[in-house]
Amino acid sequence: MDLATFILGLLLSILAAVIPTAIWASLVWWCDRYEREPIPLLVASFVWGALPAVLLALLFEALFGAPGDGLGQGLVREVISASAVAPFVEELAKGGALLLILLFWHGEFDDVLDGILYGAMIGFGFAMTENLLYFMSALLDGGWGGWGAVVFLRGGVFGLNHAFFTAFTGAGLGYARMAHGRWGRYGGPLLGLTGAIVAHAVHNLGTSLSGTQTAAILLSLVGDAGGVLLVVVMIWLALRQEQRWLRFELADEVGRLLTAPEHEMLSSLRGRWRMLQQARQAGGWSAARMVSQLQQAATELAFSKHRARTRGTDAQLAQRLVLLERRLVAARTALPNRHEG
Repeated sequence: MDLATFILGLLLSILAAVIPTAIWASLVWWCDRYEREPIPLLVASFVWGALPAVLLALLFEALFGAPGDGLGQGLVREVISASAVAPFVEELAKGGALLLILLFWHGEFDDVLDGILYGAMIGFGFAMTENLLYFMSALLDGGWGGWGAVVFLRGGVFGLNHAFFTAFTGAGLGYARMAHGRWGRYGGPLLGLTGAIVAHAVHNLGTSLSGTQTAAILLSLVGDAGGVLLVVVMIWLALRQEQRWLRFELADEVGRLLTAPEHEMLSSLRGRWRMLQQARQAGGWSAARMVSQLQQAATELAFSKHRARTRGTDAQLAQRLVLLERRLVAARTALPNRHEG
């Protein structure tokens, strides 16, 4: 392969790794409809997946790869390495970032949805880097035909894989954040990590066996489709749970910080959209931005009140509640028109 072809292949491989990842990541980020997670923390999660997690996985896969003695050097060794070693090592490497977020930024890690979001971003980062390596390897080994096939499979068909694997781990940690009993606090993360490893192993088993038995790829396709569907269901349930928090925690602010129509609209996605539409029609995009700020302040207040009610209030959280109330008052005062429904 000449230098020009290599450079062209590298540039196209970067685009093929980055563009689908950006689309998938944007879609998952959009699902976080009520309390948006901090962008810097999401970016840090993505970067962890793209660099440290990949390096850690490569290191430990080299150290703990399937031993050669008694396993042969062909398909058996490949299957054991891909389906037993890689899923365990890679999910632990990605899950390390989730544990760091939980330990050092626990105020931004409220529930299952937060865990899914952070886990997915870590997975997207990991997949982007891994895809780039696979794309270049395919180009070097099989030319443009092989490159195109790998790009189609890894960037499109299996584009959500690492995201939903690690989303399981995040969901388990998010469940632990809400749990009151010991089983939930310790069993949730263990169940989530186990789910991530098993889903990863099933996918790798299917792709490893597909080289000798084409139908084996169905195992990966069915397993991945089921995993993505399960994550979608968890996101839907988590959004309903957050909606209930909003309705309950903001109820006693009616007549104090909010009007009854504002409380009603803030408690549903449809109502929030209607608030924004009314503001845009009345005062343009600047008014809509003001309403968006009001919605964000009210949401953060509701989530902080839920945190205080379920986990107790410390000095930092008490101060945050006061500041959020002030933000909500300021946001309402800045509105050019009151939205009474």
